[in-house]
Amino acid sequence: MGANAAIEEMFRDLVGADSVLIATHLRPDGDALGSTFGLRSYLRSLGKKADVLLTDGMPHRYLRLYTGARSSVTREQADEYALVAILDCANIQRLNIPHTLDIDYLRGRRTINIDHHAYNNIDAPKNFVCVERSSASEIVANMLLDAKAEMPRECATALLAGMMTDTGCFRFSNTKGDTLRTAGALLDRGADLERIANEVFFSKTFNCAAFEADLFNTRLKLACNGKFAYAYIDDELLKKHSFALAEDEGIIDNLRALEGVVIASLIFRNAAGEFKLSLRSKDSAYPVGPLARKFGGGGHEMAAGATLRAADFDEVEKLICREVTELLGE
Repeated sequence: MGANAAIEEMFRDLVGADSVLIATHLRPDGDALGSTFGLRSYLRSLGKKADVLLTDGMPHRYLRLYTGARSSVTREQADEYALVAILDCANIQRLNIPHTLDIDYLRGRRTINIDHHAYNNIDAPKNFVCVERSSASEIVANMLLDAKAEMPRECATALLAGMMTDTGCFRFSNTKGDTLRTAGALLDRGADLERIANEVFFSKTFNCAAFEADLFNTRLKLACNGKFAYAYIDDELLKKHSFALAEDEGIIDNLRALEGVVIASLIFRNAAGEFKLSLRSKDSAYPVGPLARKFGGGGHEMAAGATLRAADFDEVEKLICREVTELLGE
């Protein structure tokens, strides 16, 4: 089945279902939220029952854009939905679902999977993975546009927000001509660009600003002759500024933006004691996707992540510095 036929079939599945449960990945970012709430808005405009499932809450910066997500669902409640749609989730380890809904359950019922990450391993009964698209939001937007669907303004706004966050406001290399044309089509359908800009990009809490300043002043390190910038977010820093890791979206891009830096990384330790590693590159000659996959992670070539098991941060630091030094040829 060709790509167009596959996504057209998924559209028919969505509009043919009277109820849809929409899921995404843990620690949802702008694209995860834009694609899921955008799809919810469209389905509800058709009179469908459609809900977004977020078990770990909504990041503060998106609270005024998106409301009404479900925080939990039992197996029996999930059974009441005719279809499950998983958006923007590359692997089963990151699924934002309760333990009662394991991957075997999802694979054994009507489930569709829409994503733009390479090496997606969800393996739902139906899958559409298009790595050429900037974001899951762009895929959903094109699905609706190609179907000539009547798109509510709320839907267009959510999808444009998702595209803007995953492309760095169309600055990153995943921005193509088609990306901008889709964004223009969403604007033509009423997407509220001013609201997106003000709520997502021009609103920062004071504790977030203080956290970022402290991170740069006390935790930022440079290696590889200034080409590698990295920082470890420890519990002391989080407690000092009452900062939640769910709010860290975009901070790594400030590291990447430093003059002379080619690769940037943010590291923190999760509740299980594992070290979560985010990686970014701004030079396609030095992709970080292969490095993340070497550590068992994934993502895109220029933006990826992984989870490491180590005794302490010193061990992680030595490992990542060694690997990045090799990648940069320093």
